[in-house]
Amino acid sequence: MSLHISRRTLLRGAIKSGVGLVVLRQLNRSPLRAFAVQPFNTSNVDEARFRPAFARLDEFIAAHLRDVGAPGMTLALATRDGLLRTSGYAFADTKTGARVQPETLFEIGSISKSFVALSLMQMREEGKFDPASPVTAYLPWLKIESKFAPITGHHLLSHTSGLPDGVALGLMDEDQPLWAGYAPGEHFSYSNYGYDLLGLTLEAIDKQPMAAVIRRRVLERIGMNSTEPIITNSARPRMAIGYGPMFDDRPFPRRGQLAEAPWLEVSDGAGSVASNAIDMAAYLTMLINRGRAARGRVISEETFARFITPATKAPFRGEDANYAYGLWVNDADGHTLLRHTGGMVAFSSALHVDLQSGIGAFASVNANLQGYRPVLVARYALDLVRATLDGKDLPAIPQVSPPPDQIQNANDYAGTLTSVDGRKLTLAAEGTKLLLLHDGKRIALERIGRDNFIVKHPDFEMFTLDFGRDQNAVVEAFHGADWFTNDRYTGQKTFSYPTEWNAYVGHYRNDSAWFGSARVFLRKGNLTADGVPLTPLDGGVFRAGTQDWSPERVSFHRVIDGRARHMKFSGVEFYRTGTP
Repeated sequence: MSLHISRRTLLRGAIKSGVGLVVLRQLNRSPLRAFAVQPFNTSNVDEARFRPAFARLDEFIAAHLRDVGAPGMTLALATRDGLLRTSGYAFADTKTGARVQPETLFEIGSISKSFVALSLMQMREEGKFDPASPVTAYLPWLKIESKFAPITGHHLLSHTSGLPDGVALGLMDEDQPLWAGYAPGEHFSYSNYGYDLLGLTLEAIDKQPMAAVIRRRVLERIGMNSTEPIITNSARPRMAIGYGPMFDDRPFPRRGQLAEAPWLEVSDGAGSVASNAIDMAAYLTMLINRGRAARGRVISEETFARFITPATKAPFRGEDANYAYGLWVNDADGHTLLRHTGGMVAFSSALHVDLQSGIGAFASVNANLQGYRPVLVARYALDLVRATLDGKDLPAIPQVSPPPDQIQNANDYAGTLTSVDGRKLTLAAEGTKLLLLHDGKRIALERIGRDNFIVKHPDFEMFTLDFGRDQNAVVEAFHGADWFTNDRYTGQKTFSYPTEWNAYVGHYRNDSAWFGSARVFLRKGNLTADGVPLTPLDGGVFRAGTQDWSPERVSFHRVIDGRARHMKFSGVEFYRTGTP
């Protein structure tokens, strides 16, 4: 379990059907085919001018999909004048071999937040919504335990409310009030709960279901006639089949085994929109034109400026950026970029817009690959279109990631580490290979982070193998609760902790596909949830995460025969399972 249990970081489905090998075999066997839709206004687009850029983009995406192991992708490109191109790649359904088509719906995840924000900004223009007012002015029933100032709509829109990062309020214990972990406005902390509340605010103001509000206020004005504001069973026949990791309780390697993910209806404000490439191109054009769409303005120019005004410092996938209302915003070389990603149980998406160049890209794959988003695809598509418009040489195709078992600094980790009880962990470097010598086998490690590796062996499949450093030298290794050190380690080796923590150790599961499972264990005297540190607070509650202001809370309940039977993680119920 990661620090934030949410669409963005823990999309682990309770996946049942085993078709992952079919996905990979079909991807390797079948050619990828792209389709292109003619632009709305052919007089403003010279097809021959863009042909070299599109050919290079298609070549890159074919290699990229094989590299990440995704079954299919939809892509939209737009300019100020409208649709530039849509393209689809590979499979909407690996079982039938059905291809991605221009009208195939994909779940866009948290990109939906900008639809909620736009609707609220419309209401602001009408005098119905004030971002500076407490959210309880619109939701008087809402209970939030807080010693801080009231949480406003602005705080919710900008993820500065101090609320935890759950998925849907409906998954919380009905007797559990929300809480604020820090004073509103002090920090950026992504909160799906916050946008769920904003979706309810839409309904309270307009006296209609959120789906009707978003359809009337955003989709109809833009002409997004095929888009669904919420994900329902009736839309399922038009959607791509979604895929996710075969197993939801262990690390997922690159090009790992996929399976068809469980189907879910989704109707909350944090991420419920399903759209296709054609409609998303219209959405991109509206953003490029600062709120103006084919059927009139969605919001005024003045309101759009407020909509994209940076509200708080917030890195975008490691890059310097700010968060506004439902979008990340940053300036790069005189260009204002609007961006967001979206993750669902079985879909991963990215949206990029360059306001100065007047171009935008949207990409989505029908798979959740545990943290992957097609950001590189959207970025490269914009670079190609920008270079074409500027008359410059096309940028080179980004290199496909090296094989995960190529470890350039393998020597950093070579040697023997020993646990407190005398067990050995022996690693050897052979060129760019890092090998674990275990059970008479030489197992090549696969890197998934700077010092984090996957070990493809049954004894190691439940956790990553992680290394710790001291003055940049590797001195320790972790695998779940197991801790190993080498002769360079000079720190403490014995630790004390409250004995009642032993009751909390174990494997917990939530029935919702949003959450999957989590393993709680002790590491160097500290309680952790899948490696995320749990810091004890008052009343038997733990704070999850490394920041002292983290709003994420964990508690354990119903201790029977020395074992807790339930765990609450930010209000969501998990139950103990007998599996290891």
